[in-house]
Amino acid sequence: MKESSRFYSSLTLLILLNVIIKPIWIFGIDRQVQNEVGTKMYGVYFSLFNLSIVLSFLLDWGFTAFFNRQLVIQKENFIRQAGSFLLIKLLFAIIYIAIVLMVALVSGVERIDILLSVIMIQVFASLFLFFRAIITAHQWFRTDAWLSVLDKTLMIFLCGSLIYFPAVFGIMTIGKFLFTQAACTALAMLCALTIIFRRGVNFSLGKKSLLNKRIFSAIIPFALIVLLMSVHYRLDGFLLERMHNNGDYEAGIYAGAYRLLDAANMTGYLFASFLLPYIAKHWNRKDEIQTVIQNSRHFLLMFSVMIIATVFFLAPWIQQILYQNPDEKGIEILKWCISTLIGYSLVQIYGTVMTASGHVVSFCYITAIAVGINLIINLLLIPSMGAKACCIASLVSQWFCGIAAMLLLKRKSGINIHFASLSIYIFTLAILSGLYYWGNDLAVSKWFLIATGGIITLLLMIITKLFLIKTWIQTLKRSNL
Repeated sequence: MKESSRFYSSLTLLILLNVIIKPIWIFGIDRQVQNEVGTKMYGVYFSLFNLSIVLSFLLDWGFTAFFNRQLVIQKENFIRQAGSFLLIKLLFAIIYIAIVLMVALVSGVERIDILLSVIMIQVFASLFLFFRAIITAHQWFRTDAWLSVLDKTLMIFLCGSLIYFPAVFGIMTIGKFLFTQAACTALAMLCALTIIFRRGVNFSLGKKSLLNKRIFSAIIPFALIVLLMSVHYRLDGFLLERMHNNGDYEAGIYAGAYRLLDAANMTGYLFASFLLPYIAKHWNRKDEIQTVIQNSRHFLLMFSVMIIATVFFLAPWIQQILYQNPDEKGIEILKWCISTLIGYSLVQIYGTVMTASGHVVSFCYITAIAVGINLIINLLLIPSMGAKACCIASLVSQWFCGIAAMLLLKRKSGINIHFASLSIYIFTLAILSGLYYWGNDLAVSKWFLIATGGIITLLLMIITKLFLIKTWIQTLKRSNL
């Protein structure tokens, strides 16, 4: 129970920190940058940023996920080889830079200056995640919770100064934004490295070379997952800007909607970052694992239902608040884009469990099919439908990937799906839809409606026992973190 208490306590801290910092970064900084530089310019950045993410598997090849999992299971054997892993990652960084530039030249990319900046951001971010993987594998969850918001906290102060004090620093440009982001990511990376050194972890080189057939055979499935997930999540933005006759504008509209989806998916990402090492270590405790997986899914799906209902009925108001632009197309894309959140949440939970429990190859097959579905829909529909095509492709493929992973995990490992909770999700959606539909006609604040929706969702989770608050309080009290 002590390990379970540490999990819940640290997860709670992680969520609280990110709930405070990430929304400020997304809506106070990133959103404002788009408003300052314009939809088209931000669309170009969004496209190249997505390209850098799609090819970011070249930075890692699954080494970080593999290293994290093996470090949890065989700490002493693998910690001695941390230096070798780091050298390989630096080698991969050189290969990554060369290939991204080559793809950009072949694709006719003109803004090489923007591309070089996003490349450096990806290199620093990859090293930052590698150092954090060492920290989470040692079960230093509270430290990782603070590190998870460090780069964005730095950006809030530094980039925020550039945005909100133009009289001092001049007009915000995409170049200033990217330079600040690269600097903050590099500082966060160095901070994580310093913590590792201060806690006695040395990057010594292993006696045996890691560049051998056995290691690469074990890592290939992890590399495929990184590649497939990157393509699944990010290639659409690049294709949209390249294929549509007004691609930069369409990519900018899509980026605005995707920003809200990304913010909502933040909670799922946080759950996944903790589930991977936790489940890898405690997979043999099936009862405890079942509880953690079910609680995580119930929380994420109820949260997703609330967000989807809120955005669907309040989209015009949200669009006006975020971008001061009541664009009908932007409102439509916002509704379509947020509908994929349930699929994202299922993938975050069950995809992570499959990876942590050793079913990586099976998850690769599922993700490959989902990527195929996504690409076919995008290639067929982007020229005529633009950003809406990306939303439809994501909706279909993400839902397929999440449901398939859930069903396959039940068949392979006996993880209970708890089908009865489906009726609770649907009932919650109906209640919230009624609230927003009728509330829109009343002379009440939209913020009041959203707060009421959140309270109703939480009450339904407690009443139906999807969320056992007493259990969470008990585990937090037992925790010594």
